[in-house]
Amino acid sequence: MDKLLDVLQEKLVPVAGKLSSNKYLSSLSETFQVLMPVILIGSFACLGAFLNISAWQTFIASTGLNMIFMGLQSITLSILSLYFIIVLPYRLSTKLDVAPMPTAITALIAFLVVTPIELYTSIPLEWLGHSGLFTAMIIGFLVPPIVKFLEKNKIYIKMPDSVPQFVEQSFKSVVPALVVAILAIIASMLAAATPYENLHNLIFSLVQAPLKGIGLSLPGYLIAQIFTTLFMFCGIHGNAVISLLSPLQLAASAENLEALSAGLGLPNILVSSFNLYVQPGGIGCALAGCIAILLFAKSSRYKSFGRVAIIPSIFNISEPFLFGVPCLLNPIMFIPWMLCPIVNTLLAYFATYTGIVARLSGISVDWTIPQFFSGLLGGGITAGILQLVLITINVFIYLPFIKVLDRQAVAEEAANSK
Repeated sequence: MDKLLDVLQEKLVPVAGKLSSNKYLSSLSETFQVLMPVILIGSFACLGAFLNISAWQTFIASTGLNMIFMGLQSITLSILSLYFIIVLPYRLSTKLDVAPMPTAITALIAFLVVTPIELYTSIPLEWLGHSGLFTAMIIGFLVPPIVKFLEKNKIYIKMPDSVPQFVEQSFKSVVPALVVAILAIIASMLAAATPYENLHNLIFSLVQAPLKGIGLSLPGYLIAQIFTTLFMFCGIHGNAVISLLSPLQLAASAENLEALSAGLGLPNILVSSFNLYVQPGGIGCALAGCIAILLFAKSSRYKSFGRVAIIPSIFNISEPFLFGVPCLLNPIMFIPWMLCPIVNTLLAYFATYTGIVARLSGISVDWTIPQFFSGLLGGGITAGILQLVLITINVFIYLPFIKVLDRQAVAEEAANSK
């Protein structure tokens, strides 16, 4: 075990550190955090509109609430890529030290240029929702570096020093915006000459759809969870890994919501809210560890710690458990820390696949909502029950390792009391 920890510290920690500090990955992660209100409002609007309870459906139809709910969904989830193409280049621009707002508007122009429109009439929603997420991500990643390159090489309109700064910035962004627009037009024309007809469809068919088959497969998802948990064990947050799957998971969630609204079967198992099963209490399944401590610890140290740490873990915050036990690079805690998310992923997937548990609807549930209630919102009563079953299994996985630590603490307290 000591050799394993040495390898982790020597090989994995530097890699994890680089991923965590990567400007592009951190910008992607921050984008989803910023867009969480949009995702949550749209998700609960969809839940309100299509909750399959006859009394509720009669009530919202008679009061007109159904149209309000569907309207909220249409201006949030149905045009999520439109929000995405503004926020992502904005966040990345702040890290690349270029003007964020002009760059975000430039990226929006490029996105709309490659989007099929009905001239002077409307912009169809088809590519403004989940299907356009990867196009938005690619453009959002490309535009800020292009603007940075042009500014670095002084390819912009230079104004006299007497001109106010905001006016100078407006003129400074003209040339980069024009260059980006021209590049978007060229890309759009090239894509139109292919069988895919437009850039959105080309990227969706050649990039997003194949990646979905890999990233949202059980092996792909399991590997991502393993690395996320492993990075956290080394003291580096695993959001960088999860953010890579976020566009795919959001697209899968949107597909489920569309099927729900159409009264069809839900097509996807691994949606964004599937993590509600995998990491109860936060990364490392901290809630189970805290419950094991609270119920079975005999040392004064861990009894006191259990009473304190259980509260944040109920709301899926694992840092007190990670640093308080501590689990961080602790060879005794390595096995349960890594094993619980693996067990949860496999059991939850096969319980859903076999139909024992209903598929998650695709509604994005806030990560701070406690277990059972988050499952109830995301997938119904069977999802909530599955969460409780998984936590119980995790408690038994953690228990022997917690007892080892607790016995050490009891011996230390007995020695200090003499």
